[in-house]
Amino acid sequence: MPRFAYRAKDQTLHVVEGTIEAESETAAISRLGHQGVFPVWLIEVSAPAAAPRLGRRVRVGQRTLATTTHQLADLLGGGLPLLSALTLLARQTEHHALRQIIDHLAASVRDGQALSEALAGHPRVFPPLYRSMVKAGETGGALEQALRRLAELGEHEAELKSRVVSAAAYPLFVLGVAVAMTAFLLAYVIPKLSLVFLETNQLLPLPTRVLLGISRFVVEGWWLAGLGLLAALWGLRRWYASASGRLLVDRLLITLPVAGSLVRKLEVARLTRTLGTLVGQGVPILQALDVVAANAANATLRLAIRAVRDAVQEGATLASSLSETSQFPAFVSNMVAVGEESGTVDAALLKVASTYERDADRILRTLTTIVEPVLLVGVGGVVMFIVLAMLLPVFQIGLGVQ
Repeated sequence: MPRFAYRAKDQTLHVVEGTIEAESETAAISRLGHQGVFPVWLIEVSAPAAAPRLGRRVRVGQRTLATTTHQLADLLGGGLPLLSALTLLARQTEHHALRQIIDHLAASVRDGQALSEALAGHPRVFPPLYRSMVKAGETGGALEQALRRLAELGEHEAELKSRVVSAAAYPLFVLGVAVAMTAFLLAYVIPKLSLVFLETNQLLPLPTRVLLGISRFVVEGWWLAGLGLLAALWGLRRWYASASGRLLVDRLLITLPVAGSLVRKLEVARLTRTLGTLVGQGVPILQALDVVAANAANATLRLAIRAVRDAVQEGATLASSLSETSQFPAFVSNMVAVGEESGTVDAALLKVASTYERDADRILRTLTTIVEPVLLVGVGGVVMFIVLAMLLPVFQIGLGVQ
C-alpha cells in the first residue's frame, strides 16, 4: 500500500508531521480528516528498509552533488520540512544512483534519524567534509545555510578541476596524435621502405640503421614492450599505494620548479577554502582540521595539517602552527594571524583561497602557452629525424649512381 508523508495542522492549529498508508492520496486526506488533522502538504513516498546496494564503480560527480545540494537548500528555503524536501528532491533527480540514495535518506529521516547520521551510511558519496558541515548546520539551526555553503564549495572545486583539465586537454591531444602517427610510421611505412634500401647491399647511414632497428623492435617486440610497460605500471601503482611511496611522490610534486608551484597553490587553495567554510559554519577548529587533513590530496600537506592540528590542541595559535610546518607560504600564516586578531579567521582563509586560485589560473595559462610550442617543436623534431633517416640512403644511392 502506498505511503504518504504529510505536514498538517490539528484542531488547535499546531503543526504535525508524519506518514500514513492509504490506497490513494484522496484516501489519505480522508483518513487524516477523520483523525482531526488537516494536511498542508501530502506527498507519496517510498520507504526502503536498507541502504541501496550500488556497484563499486558508481560515482556521483562533484558538480552533480553540488547542484543537488543547492536544490535541497532551495527547497528548505521555500519553507518545506526536511522530509518533504528530500522526497521532492528524489523525484526531480535524474541521476539514478543519487535518486536511490536520496530515497534512503528520506526513509532514514522519516524513522527519526538526523540528516547527518543518515549521510554517514553513504561515505563514498558524502565525504567527512559534507557530513561535518551538515551536522554543524543541524546543531546551529542553520541547515539551509550549511547546504548553500557546501554547494558553493563543491562548485568552486569543480570549476578549479575543470580549468586544470581544460588546460591539459590540448597538449595531451597533440601528444596522443604524435605518438599514434610515429607508431604508424615505425610499424607500417618504414618496414616497406627498408626493403628497397636493403636490396642495394650498401652500408646505410647511422641514422637510418638506428631508425630501422627501432622499427624492427616495434614490429617484432611490441608485445614484449607492452608487457614490460604493464608490469612497470603495476609496480609503480603498488609502490605509490604504499605510505612511503605516496609521501615521496607527493613531496616531489610540490618541489618541482614550475609544476610544483602550481600543485602547491592548487592544494593550498583547496585546503584553505575548505577550512574557511568549516570554521565559518561553526565547526570546532580541531574537528575542522581533522576534516581538512582527511580531505587533503597531497600526503605531505596532509601530514602538515595534522601537525597543525596537534599544535593547536596544545594551545598554539593557528597562524604560528601553519608557519612552523614550513609547508605553507608566509602569506597564509600572515593572513590567518590578521584574521585571528580581528576574529575573522574564516574570511581570511577564504581570501587566501581566492588569491591562490587566481595565481594557479595564471600559472596554468603560462604553462599552456609554453608547453604547446615546446610540444610542437618536439613532435616536429621526431618527424624530421624520420624523414632525414629515410632520405639519406636515397642521396647516397644517387651519388653512387653518378
